[in-house]
Amino acid sequence: MIALLLLFMAKTWATQTADNETDFFSKSFKKGIPVQISNHRNADYTIRLNACDDYDGCPVSSGEGEYSENEIWFLVGNEKSFTLYNKVAGKEVAVKTGSNGEAVMTTAKNATKFALNRCGDDAFSITPVNDETLSFNMHGGKGKNIKLYDSSDAGSLWTIKRVDTEKPLTVKFNALTEGGYECNSRIGQFTITTDGVAYGTTITKYNIPSEKTYYLPLNAKFSLTTSNPYHGWKISIDGETTEQTMPDGGMTATMNIEADKNNRYQYLFYSPDSAGIPYRIPAIATTANGYVVAINDYRPCGGDIGCGEVDLVMRHSTAAWSDWDGHSWSDPVTIADGQGKQATETWQVGYGDPAIVADREKNEILVMSVCGNRLCWHGNYGAGTESNPENPNRVSRLRIKYNEQTCEWEAGKPEEVTYEIYPLFKDAEGVAHVGSLFIGAGRIAQSSKIKIGDYYRIYCAVWAVANGSSRHHNYAIYSDDFGETWKLLGELGTSHADSPAPYGNEPKCEELPDGSVLLSSRKAYGRYFNVFRYSDVVSGTGTWEGVVATDAKGDLKWGSNDTNGEPLRCGNVLFQSAPTGNKRSDVAIFYKVLSNDAATYTPEQLSSGWIKCPISTTGSAYSSMCLLPDGKSIGIYYEEEPGYYSMVYLPIDLKEILSPEAYEALETPVLHEE
Repeated sequence: MIALLLLFMAKTWATQTADNETDFFSKSFKKGIPVQISNHRNADYTIRLNACDDYDGCPVSSGEGEYSENEIWFLVGNEKSFTLYNKVAGKEVAVKTGSNGEAVMTTAKNATKFALNRCGDDAFSITPVNDETLSFNMHGGKGKNIKLYDSSDAGSLWTIKRVDTEKPLTVKFNALTEGGYECNSRIGQFTITTDGVAYGTTITKYNIPSEKTYYLPLNAKFSLTTSNPYHGWKISIDGETTEQTMPDGGMTATMNIEADKNNRYQYLFYSPDSAGIPYRIPAIATTANGYVVAINDYRPCGGDIGCGEVDLVMRHSTAAWSDWDGHSWSDPVTIADGQGKQATETWQVGYGDPAIVADREKNEILVMSVCGNRLCWHGNYGAGTESNPENPNRVSRLRIKYNEQTCEWEAGKPEEVTYEIYPLFKDAEGVAHVGSLFIGAGRIAQSSKIKIGDYYRIYCAVWAVANGSSRHHNYAIYSDDFGETWKLLGELGTSHADSPAPYGNEPKCEELPDGSVLLSSRKAYGRYFNVFRYSDVVSGTGTWEGVVATDAKGDLKWGSNDTNGEPLRCGNVLFQSAPTGNKRSDVAIFYKVLSNDAATYTPEQLSSGWIKCPISTTGSAYSSMCLLPDGKSIGIYYEEEPGYYSMVYLPIDLKEILSPEAYEALETPVLHEE
């Protein structure tokens, strides 16, 4: 009797195991049980087979799940010894790990035998037979090959779920892409959430299929959602999209995509790019012949100067203002190519944080940038030792000129000007008051009143730290020969406390209507303002009035974020851009009307009377602005999520955002006429 009972229990257990969603093994490819293998630590990452013309030798990688056929695997054998097949590749090839541990497909007879070891309720390691110290690992994340690594590492644990191939989800795409800007290619996110795990796919106008089939985990509760983080598009889903289980026969849904013809936002660089490399730090200017030029960092090293290779890239347009034309931007071009570890000279490792100015009369552009291999806090100008040789943040100068014969902007080669700038901050005894510096990125201000020789005067604001200090402060420098030589604006003083902004972070300059100079410096909750007034314009002598925090003395204030922004004056209207959230978010432009009385151009009075105009409603950071060729519009070039960050250009008709009084105060002459 007992024997019969045990036999009955064994048969019942075997039946339940065969039907249970945690039974992964089969005896052959033909009878294979389809499964999805996702990382236990990063549940939205799955093991997938790359797209290959010949699957023999095809890599096996990790990536964000898409519920596609190339993520469906068969475990043929048992938990002690099995062969791993992919549904798309078929029965002729299976997974092998080579001498370097990377997983690729090979002929089935040469495939590696694996074992499955349970490491928790739903966590497994996938190890070569007889070597449980190694397991499949994500090995660097999205797009990287699966590779054997220490099985105790958190990235070496996997969750295995059976996939329902009998009841697929079919999504049809109804796309109307005509009318969108050429530069706006990314549309939005389509997300499938199963049992709380979200798998998102970025939709671009170049990858819209007529329909796509998704294979979801067996008996999973799922929902469908769309988000449209990118400007320029409208997306929605028809049909039932709330959480549910898959109905018999599967399910069909329709995604509707339409170009937003009223959109003016234009993406000049999506970040990260297809290689995973980010862009950052916008700078924009309008040239004498009517081009709008946008320049920013491209960061193969992933970070600031001091982390490795950083390049400067440029795009330009002749119609970035008229009719909000998003089709006329040139292809990107690298104007300063950082050499990274291959550099033979320190200053050529990378170029970043561009500060630019287009001359108001000549078709010339000046680009000043930080360069080298030193993080800004660690420079030691004037304090080098044998064990720590002098290596400040380096400075480069780059000139771009318009070729009238070819109608092209041509960039020269970068030049190092480090030791033309740093000596400005040595006192009469030769003591360096600055150990490290860089010029505030964005637009370099050019005077509309002061012309010495062939060029109007230009102004740069400088971020600086003294040797052995972590307290940043600001200075301003000027040039009367378009960056060939520089002078300090005002007196050096005896310490950083005598600087125009003793606690200022990244700064910018702008000229006020009477020719005096506004310093606007980054701080949390607002800006530091200071004003330089000339006693003698030709010699550049004068005094700074005294620094003021705009949030303490006026109404130019926002959240606690501490982020780069920019002042811009158009006629008698002064603008200031900045993020306004407590974190880097919600970039806005503020404006105020200036009186004709220069006595009111004090830091304290300039801190009040501001009106806010929202630009972004999401994560957003640095920004730069320029007056557009019609004299009645401005362009803002700024960083915005998604990504860290995409580079967004927005032209703004000032009549749409200014009060009638402010619009009348736009007396700046037209810079370019047809």
